[in-house]
Amino acid sequence: MTRVLIVGAGLTGCTVAWRLAQDGIASVLMERADVPGGLIRSEHMEGVLYEPHGSHIFHTDDEEIWNLANAMTPFRPYRHRVDIVIEDKVLNWPILLSDIDRQSRGAEIKAELEERRGVDPAARAAAANFEEWCLDLMGPVLYERYIRPYTEKQWGRPARTLSAQWAPRRVSVRWDNDPYLFPDPYQGWPAGPDGYTDLIDGLLAGAHCELRTGVDVTFENLAAHMREAQADLVLLTCPLDVFAGHCFGSLDWRGILVQSVHVPHVEYAQGAMVVNYPAQAFPFIRIHETKHASGQKCEGTVLGFEFTGAPTRYYPIELPENRDLNDRYQGFLRDRVGPKRAYFAGRLANYLYIDMDDCMRQALDATEELIADLRRDAPSARGAAT
Repeated sequence: MTRVLIVGAGLTGCTVAWRLAQDGIASVLMERADVPGGLIRSEHMEGVLYEPHGSHIFHTDDEEIWNLANAMTPFRPYRHRVDIVIEDKVLNWPILLSDIDRQSRGAEIKAELEERRGVDPAARAAAANFEEWCLDLMGPVLYERYIRPYTEKQWGRPARTLSAQWAPRRVSVRWDNDPYLFPDPYQGWPAGPDGYTDLIDGLLAGAHCELRTGVDVTFENLAAHMREAQADLVLLTCPLDVFAGHCFGSLDWRGILVQSVHVPHVEYAQGAMVVNYPAQAFPFIRIHETKHASGQKCEGTVLGFEFTGAPTRYYPIELPENRDLNDRYQGFLRDRVGPKRAYFAGRLANYLYIDMDDCMRQALDATEELIADLRRDAPSARGAAT
């Protein structure tokens, strides 16, 4: 019986294990941490359900992925709205025209926006960098007020050095005053008692998946783990520079630290699940409050203060040299592990800034490729055995 070793039990790895089980293919899922789930795992503090790694909102236009997630755990309706503190006022993010009059220099801002209303979206998409893209969209006043300080706190480098390619997904001005962050038709948050942990548990419930935690798999010990697990193939969802012992150098990541505190005497401590604090005067970049999404009815709440610059791997720095380096690691591992024996999926292994639905989609697509290769090789394998 074919067995697949999956390295990393985050959302991507758990989705791979689930998909393999649907075809009766056994997997051994190895995770360095003590529990599966990675960054999306939910926890409880003083009875309050919260997210220790910051807010995760399930939103997608992929109906198959939405149905899969809901088959693992039911989701409650939730549309994500974000507040932002500008000039000591709590405003909406994305930028709403109705908020302009609440700020200083409102007439100047409106004039800058009107000048750009007819800018060709295709021309803007070709901007040289993130800063240029944003200036083409909104002009200098809003950019300096909302975008540049937040971006440079988040990424720890000048905004003009960042790629424009992910800007359309994260920055917008709402001419229709729609206050919600995501336009996707399918949106929600897990309705069960353990939040996203219920999604992970659902994916791992199949009889064909064996989970092993507290195991650090690297390229150096991969062969031994594959022999011990009796695995024929490996699918990697882990950071490849770490896995390969940094043999070609290290990939750049921007990390965060979320410091969570229990507030016992209030039901809610802020007006939205996430409040952004772009100004350099604030040492944190945003505050999270999961209860807005979970709908939990209980005394007290938990606030998560997010600080940037931690030595963790949250966001890839999407620069050409980093993309080339990750491609080099993938090529190296394919060559060394063997043709059609090494596969990659997820934000860490593919070095991409993607959402949860994209992680699950990549997991399904990579597994389909793996299964197709197994089916093509099966006749020759049977012939060789006779």
